[in-house]
Amino acid sequence: MIGSTSVMIRRNRRLWLLSWLFLSGLLAADAAPTSQTDARPIAVEHLGLRSLTGDAISFAESLGPDGRAVCFAFLHPACPLAQEYAPVLNVLADEFGGEGIRFVGVVCEADDVGAIEAYRRDFGITFPLRLDTDFTLAETLDATVTPEVVLVDRDRRIRYAGRIDDRYKVRGVMTPGDADPELRTAILDLVAGREVGEPRTKAVGCPLDRPERPAASTVPGEARVTFYRDVLPFLHARCQRCHSPGQAGPFSLLTYDDAVDWIETGLEEIAARRMPPAQIESDLDFLVTKPPTAAEVAMLRAWVAADKPEGDAAQTPKLVPFPDYTVFQEDLGPPDIVLEQPEPTQLGAHGTDLYRNLVLPLDRDEDLRVRAIQFLPGNRKIVHHALIGHLPREVAEEAIRAHGGRDGFSHPDDRAGGFQDSHGIGFRVPPVRDDGQPRAAFLTGFVPGVRATVAPADTAFVIPAGCDISVQAHYVRTGKLETDSSRVGIWLQKQPPRKVMNMIYLSGDFAVVPPGVTDYHVSGDWTLPVDADFVGVVPHTHRLARWVELRAHVPGQEQPLLILRVPQWDYNWQSPYDLRKPMRFPAGTRFEVECSYDNSTANPRNPFDPPQNVWHNETINDEMLLPMFTFASERPIDAKGDTFRKFFSTLVRSRFLRRLVDHRYKYVADPNGNISVSPDYDQDDHRY
Repeated sequence: MIGSTSVMIRRNRRLWLLSWLFLSGLLAADAAPTSQTDARPIAVEHLGLRSLTGDAISFAESLGPDGRAVCFAFLHPACPLAQEYAPVLNVLADEFGGEGIRFVGVVCEADDVGAIEAYRRDFGITFPLRLDTDFTLAETLDATVTPEVVLVDRDRRIRYAGRIDDRYKVRGVMTPGDADPELRTAILDLVAGREVGEPRTKAVGCPLDRPERPAASTVPGEARVTFYRDVLPFLHARCQRCHSPGQAGPFSLLTYDDAVDWIETGLEEIAARRMPPAQIESDLDFLVTKPPTAAEVAMLRAWVAADKPEGDAAQTPKLVPFPDYTVFQEDLGPPDIVLEQPEPTQLGAHGTDLYRNLVLPLDRDEDLRVRAIQFLPGNRKIVHHALIGHLPREVAEEAIRAHGGRDGFSHPDDRAGGFQDSHGIGFRVPPVRDDGQPRAAFLTGFVPGVRATVAPADTAFVIPAGCDISVQAHYVRTGKLETDSSRVGIWLQKQPPRKVMNMIYLSGDFAVVPPGVTDYHVSGDWTLPVDADFVGVVPHTHRLARWVELRAHVPGQEQPLLILRVPQWDYNWQSPYDLRKPMRFPAGTRFEVECSYDNSTANPRNPFDPPQNVWHNETINDEMLLPMFTFASERPIDAKGDTFRKFFSTLVRSRFLRRLVDHRYKYVADPNGNISVSPDYDQDDHRY
């Protein structure tokens, strides 16, 4: 433990902070200022730090002889956001070093100096890292999370405090569009001699006052709730598939020390219903991670309240080993076809998330009857989720030619094959074949913890002749250069199957979500024409959605069946939901979808500030309601593609109305009455 007084200070931190706030008016010389108009200098002794070797570092040393200000950046080596923002701080430190702005990383919780050195090395941090293990600086500057920055000028006055940028206004919720560089803007104001336009913002991230590791229980059974007997089995069943080294979770939850550090953050995420992701409510039995029960949450809270006793490792129940997520699903045997990503994806250290349509060449001369398919990420830390389907070879090649450039890249180091189209899906969906087989369709999805998608018995997915496999991949950044080379495994049916899988599109009927509304309802319905087995569904909508609900009205049953409800929709977790066992529905069953949209400033996912009309269309900044159902049946259910045709007709109507509202017409008349194509008409602009 570094700093002998840190435990005592942490235990009394909240009480001390309340007292400090109460006395701030009387002891202003020792307090952080509350605004630029009432900015009094901070006492110099409160701005000191220590080096990683324990040497005292004064504010004057941090500032240097020609410094204008010090930007104190509160960091923690294990905090995912502190990792993600390390390269952003590097860029700012390099940009403004010549202007006299000194960056200093501040680590308050420092059990292991080696971990801090590894953090500096792994993320290429160029500015000095210092220690504040007694929380003197954190208390003085009122820092509560990591990462959080406070800009203190040479006169020891706070000029800016809060976020580095507004990419995250709510923890775990990425703000759409380009981030507002709030810290950079504040530094520019300071360098120009201006008052900072927005001196305070609210930082979000990892709580700075995570408690230290408590003393372990020495008497077996002395605590009612212990880590090994109670908490570890819960983490194993609910969390560790993602929260383990090399997986998608931003931190590990394998060990006692991991749980001690992160359990409060986990409880906050559970309470906010952001964890586990993509939670649903349903009358059916889907293959999904269930949200914690009230009893499980109470158990975790009781463990925290009891100072997190470790207990006796011998009392750990037997835990089922995890499968090997780095290989194709072993119980299916080797895949008959393995497709390689033609070129690796490279992700720069910082920037916006990358959405990319990868194309894995297949192009067979015959239809393939597929019993199972699996997407296998090469780098699970950056592959957030993926939707896997098929496209005709000529359509994929055209999309790559038109949209295979750097559109969507936000870092110079970004590289990826395939295509990306900020105006929509990047291609025109080809018509279904005469036999009702779609030539472009989704087959399955990948989210962390998911392995192969297996067709029900005596059933096959059909990949039409002449198609390639398409993967709509969502990549996230880790704060350092990353690469990924993913694969797709395909298992073929050895015997001709009796049934085929069908993709049915249940579209919402609307044209626009108007600005300012907080609970705008959209619905749609579709009736099953023949008896069929319901296999699963992928709900789909965009950023304004609050919740989505799917119901089935079965002939002869008075109450509708709740297929599923996503009570807190998150665009970043578009999970497929497959039934544990397919369920037979009779002809005449009516399936309904309903969704609520929030197009107000209160919605942190709103892509527009102030809100504006959000039209029914393909782009990520438009809206959509399109759950995709999969059914198994003896013959194609939608042989003419009517469900997709209905969906597309609502887009055409919306685009027509949008042209009228925005005064963007395909044809215009000149003063002589001659009709010609409007000069601003763009047939490739999917928004219209």
